[in-house]
Amino acid sequence: MNKPPRASRLLRYYLFRTRRLSRRQLGTVQDWKLRVVFWVGALLVGLLTVAFAWVTEQAFQVFVSLEQRSPLIPLVLTPAGMVFIAWVMRHMGSESQGSGIPQVLVVLKQRYHWLRPTFLSLRVIVLKFGLTCLGLMCGASIGREGPSVQMGAAMMYSVGQMGRLHQKYVDNALIVAGGAAGVSAAFNAPLAGIVFAIEELAGSFEQRTSGTLILAIILSGVVVLMMMGHYSYFGHPQGTLDLAQDWLAIGVTGLVCGLLGGLFSRLLITGSRFLAPYARQNPYRVVFLCALVVVFLGLITGGATYGSGYEQARHLITEDVEGGVLYPLAKMSATLVSYFTGIPGGLFSPSLAAGAGIGNVIGHWVPNSSVVGVTLVAMSAFLAGVIQRPITSFVIVMELTGNRHDILLPLMAGAFLAAAVAKLVWLRPLYDSLADRLQEGEGMALDRARVVPAEPPESGR
Repeated sequence: MNKPPRASRLLRYYLFRTRRLSRRQLGTVQDWKLRVVFWVGALLVGLLTVAFAWVTEQAFQVFVSLEQRSPLIPLVLTPAGMVFIAWVMRHMGSESQGSGIPQVLVVLKQRYHWLRPTFLSLRVIVLKFGLTCLGLMCGASIGREGPSVQMGAAMMYSVGQMGRLHQKYVDNALIVAGGAAGVSAAFNAPLAGIVFAIEELAGSFEQRTSGTLILAIILSGVVVLMMMGHYSYFGHPQGTLDLAQDWLAIGVTGLVCGLLGGLFSRLLITGSRFLAPYARQNPYRVVFLCALVVVFLGLITGGATYGSGYEQARHLITEDVEGGVLYPLAKMSATLVSYFTGIPGGLFSPSLAAGAGIGNVIGHWVPNSSVVGVTLVAMSAFLAGVIQRPITSFVIVMELTGNRHDILLPLMAGAFLAAAVAKLVWLRPLYDSLADRLQEGEGMALDRARVVPAEPPESGR
């Protein structure tokens, strides 16, 4: 039999090799399916977070307008609203309680993978969205970043289930990407989302999907940028510090914020454990009493402790107002008792606001240092002291203030010092401690009958 000419054989071989190289470079159908799921999920997380941000702001403005009419209106509105939220969670799903970040940490562990349909469902998104907005409408001292993390993770996980991507490492990557995309979109800070994914959720960060994961986080931030424009929450405050000249101010700020941040975490965990038995016996009474404390703190501070604290922090770092010792202590207390109620809400923005109050006080005590610069360092340091994630903390503050690299080193120094000092007061990071409590079933509003089945399924997927 005659062999084909040598040129023909070479051409066939070349075409065969080209097809193999193209398939390897472009990826398989499964690779593209994975990318499309990540991209669609990221777009949906971005849209969801934009809508969440807008509705929460409108909800809190409703409360502000009512509180301005009469400071006594919260005496009725806040307790009634918080008790109603507790009733809704008790009857419709306690998995939407609290921050949302501990729930994401729990379901990332393979031991608890069977909790994913409970903590990362579309129902959780609806409840978390609606009840957080209602909490801000009642004046609770809560943020929306923690809920954005759980809603983002739930959205990405749900899209993955619809796309029938069931591999373990893909599920983990979807949850990490969704949670980090929630941070990215909530703060309009893509870099903060990436750092949060690596630093807070590093235990489940997979090399096989890391590039796609980071692209998804950035894409969600791009969606926010397209819809809301290029902005930073705290504008572009004028004030900087020099690490060599202002080392005393930075050191004092890091030390104080670390001690207070660690104390805040300790009080939050131990207070929740102390109140848990009473909350199981009389849940609405505990919520009602905590709500009255929130109102009392709002009355003595002229309403400054209500809400997430964005406006107060913005005024402090632009020196529109001069704070005092009362505000940061009252803000920390209002955030603690708001968390004790078990209603949905995050800790990021209230911690930034309390940090701004601490920095404003220290800035006026330390001579020859910029008050605004010290306030920015205190925001980074107090958040780092609370969550013990220094890189996430200083990156968030940097991006929220317009990516000012001239104060980057002081922000880093304050955050790392505060995180180290906070460990002397409370050893474990806050969200890890909250995740441990959730696994133990000690959460105030955790309905174990709904979350834990009678016979846990086998651990294999």
